[in-house]
Amino acid sequence: MFLPTLYSSVDLRCNAHCQYTLSFLLTHPHIARCIKTLTVRPNNEEWAQPAPQSSMREIESWVVVTIDQMALHLVNLQTFVWDGREFPKYDHVWEALRESCPQLRHVGVTVGLGDFTFRSRKVMPTNSTLFQFNDLTGFTLRVKQLVGSGLHPPFDELPQTFWDMLLNRCPNLTNLTIDTVNERYIDVRPLFQGRWPSLRHLTLGDFVLLDAFATVDPQGTNNGMTSFLASHQALESVVLHQLEGWYFPLSLSLPPTALPNLRHLSARFLMIRHIPNVLSLESLELTNHPHGMYRMSGALWAISQLPALTSLRIWIDCHDSGDADVKHEHTKYFTDILGSAPRLGHLDVSCSSDPTFPMTELATALNTTHCLRSLVITQVKKASREGDMLKDATMLFRENLTLQHLRLQDAVARWRQPRDLRFQKVTTFEMIVDASLLAVQEIGPSRRGLGRSCRVYRHALKR
Repeated sequence: MFLPTLYSSVDLRCNAHCQYTLSFLLTHPHIARCIKTLTVRPNNEEWAQPAPQSSMREIESWVVVTIDQMALHLVNLQTFVWDGREFPKYDHVWEALRESCPQLRHVGVTVGLGDFTFRSRKVMPTNSTLFQFNDLTGFTLRVKQLVGSGLHPPFDELPQTFWDMLLNRCPNLTNLTIDTVNERYIDVRPLFQGRWPSLRHLTLGDFVLLDAFATVDPQGTNNGMTSFLASHQALESVVLHQLEGWYFPLSLSLPPTALPNLRHLSARFLMIRHIPNVLSLESLELTNHPHGMYRMSGALWAISQLPALTSLRIWIDCHDSGDADVKHEHTKYFTDILGSAPRLGHLDVSCSSDPTFPMTELATALNTTHCLRSLVITQVKKASREGDMLKDATMLFRENLTLQHLRLQDAVARWRQPRDLRFQKVTTFEMIVDASLLAVQEIGPSRRGLGRSCRVYRHALKR
């Protein structure tokens, strides 16, 4: 009775999960039929890898061939996302999914270093059966692997068959992502020719909007993106990563009627001045760059312009701007953020300073008036962290009666780009109000140092 719910969404986040679960599903087709969303992430680098991995291409080949074999049983599949290190080398899998999964309407894929050649600059094969899908409602493309490019990086091009699929044969797109996790620039200028009346969620990574070495905006280029955003009135979420650089203009002018339904924005804080309907923004992400002493004033200004803001994600790093007094500045950061957004219910702070701040200072800042119900804190791993997470969480819950959800994440080391962030340990705390208990889930390295382990328990909270 519960199988359709338990297996409705399957996200395999490491090699072991891929190998074990896909083998299980292959021999249990009645369970495979329950899956509506399937995401596979072989060679995932989100977590630190304490043990050597098997060959990258060997495991990815095994995963894609196994999915091809089980495609016949995925009759209820609606979303499939391939999040490996390279574009799947076994191309037949797309044909198998298209023929066996009549409800499949959202497809995702990644490309990597092995898919790039300086001669063609094409990051995907032009004749892949992936481009034979019709009437998709969602498409996700993520470009991985840094390409050494010197001072002026080259940009990558997507094949015309890819654009033909999206622009001409998928008129009902609601979700579109063309993203990068590094400094690979993608030429997305053909994208701005598209018109999808139902498009609600848009994510663009490092992308090309100007011609190479352009110092002024070529006629029609900036207007292309402006017209594109203004024409998609249904957009609710816009994510623009790394919105500056070699190929992007310094300003973007939108008409007053643009983006009337926008609720979530992820971009540099300077983009706030270009969004005409900021009064309705409810969620903001400022994670393109760390906000130290010099950038923080601009971020606080942007936050203060959003009276409806209830969710904020921000990356801070005092060392990034040369601050000497890390302890003092971090406390001020938290109080300033809460003061600039009085309606904030969810706050997600990633701090890449090393050494990081003590949790007592966060608790002091949270003693001010606020209505936070959910809090996520990512820090660089402390020297002696064992046992500290529960202690820190207990202190924060005791001092903040409104807090219901808390997640503490230890990064392996200080990161310079979001793509470099690796987790060592993640602990989630959920308040059970009636019983004054904390429901705790810990995910971290196993005691033997091989793989990860998960521990679930409850802790009595004495106010």
